[in-house]
Amino acid sequence: MQRQGRPATHKSLRLDIQGLRALAVTLVVAFHLFPAALPGGYIGVDLFFVISGFLITGHLLREVETTGRIRVTEFWARRIRRLLPVSLLVLVVTLILTATLMPANTRTQNYGDIGFAAGYVLNWRLASNSIDYLNAAAPPSLVQHYWSLSIEEQFYIVWPVLILLVLGIAALLKRPSRRFILGALAFVFVASLAFSIIETARSQPSAYFLTTTRAWEFALGGLIAMVPAARHSARTRGLVSIIAVASIVACAFVFGPATPFPGSIALIPVGATAILIWCGDAHPLGWKYEPQRLTHNRGVQFVGDASYSIYLWHWPLILVFAALMPATPEWQRAILVVPATAALAWLSLRFVENPVRRSPGLLEQRGLTFVLSGAIIAAIIAVSTTQVAAIHTEVEKRQSEIESPLSDAGATESQGTQIPNLQLCIGAYSILNGCDNPHAYDPSVIDPTFAQEDKPWRWINQRVAEGTCTQKTVGTLPERACAFPGKGKQVLLIGDSHADQFAAPLSQVAKDNGWGFRLESRSACAVFVAPAEGQNEDVARCATWGKELIDSIVADPTVDVVLLSVRIEDGSPAVDAVPGFSRLLDAGKQVIVIRDTPEVRVFDTDGTRLTGPECLSSQGIVDDACSWAEPSEPNWLTSAADSLNLDVLDTHEILCPDGTCHLITGGLVTYTDDNHLTNLFALSMSGWFARELEPLVG
Repeated sequence: MQRQGRPATHKSLRLDIQGLRALAVTLVVAFHLFPAALPGGYIGVDLFFVISGFLITGHLLREVETTGRIRVTEFWARRIRRLLPVSLLVLVVTLILTATLMPANTRTQNYGDIGFAAGYVLNWRLASNSIDYLNAAAPPSLVQHYWSLSIEEQFYIVWPVLILLVLGIAALLKRPSRRFILGALAFVFVASLAFSIIETARSQPSAYFLTTTRAWEFALGGLIAMVPAARHSARTRGLVSIIAVASIVACAFVFGPATPFPGSIALIPVGATAILIWCGDAHPLGWKYEPQRLTHNRGVQFVGDASYSIYLWHWPLILVFAALMPATPEWQRAILVVPATAALAWLSLRFVENPVRRSPGLLEQRGLTFVLSGAIIAAIIAVSTTQVAAIHTEVEKRQSEIESPLSDAGATESQGTQIPNLQLCIGAYSILNGCDNPHAYDPSVIDPTFAQEDKPWRWINQRVAEGTCTQKTVGTLPERACAFPGKGKQVLLIGDSHADQFAAPLSQVAKDNGWGFRLESRSACAVFVAPAEGQNEDVARCATWGKELIDSIVADPTVDVVLLSVRIEDGSPAVDAVPGFSRLLDAGKQVIVIRDTPEVRVFDTDGTRLTGPECLSSQGIVDDACSWAEPSEPNWLTSAADSLNLDVLDTHEILCPDGTCHLITGGLVTYTDDNHLTNLFALSMSGWFARELEPLVG
């Protein structure tokens, strides 16, 4: 590393690096506070990655040049003393905030993420959840921003080992080590960038969080540390720096949620950051308009020095203030968040970061560093895991308590026997049987937290364990199949995740009538999607799967009845279902369409669609809270059914019985998110399905 006109030593202070850190954390904080105003502010994280690659590679190279080796464990110990104290402190605070101030329905997500954040593998959990169809819309947790810290820590673990390995190979071959290291970094850069481009095109949500799609950003910083600093004239260097800064700022305003990031387009902000580092700091006799001069300001330097703590504290503060003051405009919350973040960052820097990093004595011992950090991490993981397990245990207990009378009610309803009023007024039975005040909020039975955990996949997952259902992921989409034998009519339910949620009640109806029942579904797949140019891999596979499914049904003489249930999203493109339906009818199949469940149409103050549990938690104990007007517009599915005179099972009779859709029915929360029913409410619809389906199937 060099400044213009003079060599740099290990003691050189790069004020411009602190300025870059200040810019990076400012972009991230502004993005989180005002996402609509600065939709691409997330690129601040990428600036940090390039800076880390530059600094760590430079540090390791200097160690090799001065000592001829790399003390890996000493390097790790220094990184632990530098980064973990305040990081673990924030995690402990978030555990307390989760238990005391955050809404109860966010606790499972928060506790789970805190455990993964403590182990510095949160990015992999988020990558997995981002392609989980059910969890994709899960609310952010207090520690979601730790995904980038997880990648950083993984980099710190792997990078010195990689360089040490390359040094060994160079020594074995008796070749210059620097050239081998340069080649290794170039290989990581090219391979990771290529993978990032491919993976972003295949599955952008998961690609965003993967270490392997980000490694090239660290590698580019490392490459800059290995090349000579810019030696152009001060004016040229200043103009290049201005263009680089302008490129970063422009990306922060132009990029957004739809940007295919971190694919090839990430080269713009990442490359601009590398250029700024390459240009170096402002020279005392250099061009007076160099943007690096702005970084020498004491305020900018403080933000750069405290950037790590600012990053750690700002996000949980934003979510806590949003939870405590949900109706407060963004700018008013920002007035509270910014000074609170600055204060906590200063306190952390003054009393945690610097003292631990510079403390002599016992804290300098590597063994003690590893033991203490490991013990604290283990304790945090243990607490978070215990809390998640306790919540799941309570959910399982409550599900079992309610599911038993629901199953009994379905069986006795089919047989026409008398059922106690209590059972007849649970969930959908309250509408089916005209119970009094079916949408009342009874706090002794209504629990948004329970509803959020009561996923419609629970029933299928239990049958997977029993061997009657299977589940696999194709591309990024779950595909499920179930088979329950019966000697009567053979009924097949097909569709996407909205078919999955009706598998439990329909299998109960089939069992009570002696029918055979099967499920074939793929999440986010409308069955009749036609192949087209430019489709992503999931949609293309969906089109193939749908065609093959219809072909198999047409060729299967044992299938008597085909039930179809798919999600009809607002603004989704129309799908021509008539040819597919016609093929089934021509093959002698009886086709029955299940009208799609309406999406929750309740929104936050910023226009974000709320889930059922989120809305009920925000409204408190209010009868018929969060209801909305039934959507009446036609859709491609019901239009196709009408054109062919197909029977339609109208779920709105239960969910929107009076022209208004409800989140509370018969002491149960109807929705677990913004479009899927809770498992128990879906099961409570078995009586309604029996009434509607039995006359049609015979």
